Amino acid sequence: MNYKETLEYIHSIPKFNRILGNALLEKLLNKMGNPQDNLKFIHIGGTNGKGSTCTMVSQILTEAGYKTGLFTSPFLKFFNERIKINGVPISNSDLADIASYVKKITEKYDAFVSEFAFDTAVAFEYFNRQNCDFVILEVGLGGKLDATNIIKNPLVVGFTAIGLDHCQYLGNTIDEISKEKAGIIKKNSDVVLYPIQESKVFDNIRLICQEKNSNLIIPELPTLPEPYKNSFEYKGTRYDLTLNGRFQTYNAVTAIEIINSLLNQGYAISSDCITNGLKHANIEGRFEFIAPNIIVDGAHNPQAINSFLKSLKSLNKKIHFLVAFMSDKDYESIINLISDYAISEKSKITATEINMPRCLDSGTIKNIFMKNNIVSDINSNPISAFNEVVKILHKDELLCVIGSLFLAGEIKKYYEEKNS
Repeated sequence: MNYKETLEYIHSIPKFNRILGNALLEKLLNKMGNPQDNLKFIHIGGTNGKGSTCTMVSQILTEAGYKTGLFTSPFLKFFNERIKINGVPISNSDLADIASYVKKITEKYDAFVSEFAFDTAVAFEYFNRQNCDFVILEVGLGGKLDATNIIKNPLVVGFTAIGLDHCQYLGNTIDEISKEKAGIIKKNSDVVLYPIQESKVFDNIRLICQEKNSNLIIPELPTLPEPYKNSFEYKGTRYDLTLNGRFQTYNAVTAIEIINSLLNQGYAISSDCITNGLKHANIEGRFEFIAPNIIVDGAHNPQAINSFLKSLKSLNKKIHFLVAFMSDKDYESIINLISDYAISEKSKITATEINMPRCLDSGTIKNIFMKNNIVSDINSNPISAFNEVVKILHKDELLCVIGSLFLAGEIKKYYEEKNS
């Protein structure tokens, strides 16, 4: 397959396999020679902040001179973003070559897996061929039954903020969801848990760590200056971040403790590498200013939206929101949160939609805002909606594109191509 054919094939694979669990992926990887068994993993799960935390850990290890693989999902603009080594996405030719190899084995041994499991197998093979020193592995969905949980003994397990999302698959309560996500905890491992969680999350993770004889590490809360300016202190050391948003400081201390676990295991990582890694770590679509007056963010569940709005308020700017949501998310709770903010801060709102079956239609969004006594504009074409808002945006206003990674990616890609 060439690159175009590779992408078409990957996206033609069913997202969910009929057989629950990883039996077919195990079969596929076994026929591939189990490339994952040659790799050293840092396995990171959670609901919000996984991509940012993975990127921080990856950048620190890269600064320390290690060849570091990074597997994340979903992508923002291009599929290749999901599989990186030292921050560089897999090449089109390598992706096509390895996907063709995995496809051939899949067909030969009747080991057809879900799209995400196929992508995971491709990533394992690529990182193994490239002789990576470490692989930062982001959980795709949940934990216990996720394709990434096929690995045996990660060096460290990390958890970011755990909240309600993907409830149709993981359960409708924090209790159910946190137990499902805790399924990635292995025996006798270090487990680092993001320091701000609901009590039930702490209880469940702590109990499972005890059952697995694993060492639970909960970072201290960082000290933040007021007003917040992308820096914090942790255990007497000051750190600067490129990533925006107060919530990133909590992802950062989680990353620091993951690195401390590796230090305790004998790996060489200097304090300068930690400082520089956090400073240089960057991930697109997370409270990202693509222009001085335009922010794109992929927050798409109530917990993430709430964190975003808290950071947004600290900017003391008038806001015009451009929003779209997936119909399988808790969009009513998200709209209520944005409504509260808009009423309090006198914000403007434009509703749009992405051209995909899962997307909520913009008319429904408008109607829900109307129930909250907010009159929103509507434009079902996201690019047209974006351009319309930019034209009327006041010089002291910020345009915030939020509600879906798909919307953030589409707007960011359009804006960059337009201004290249």
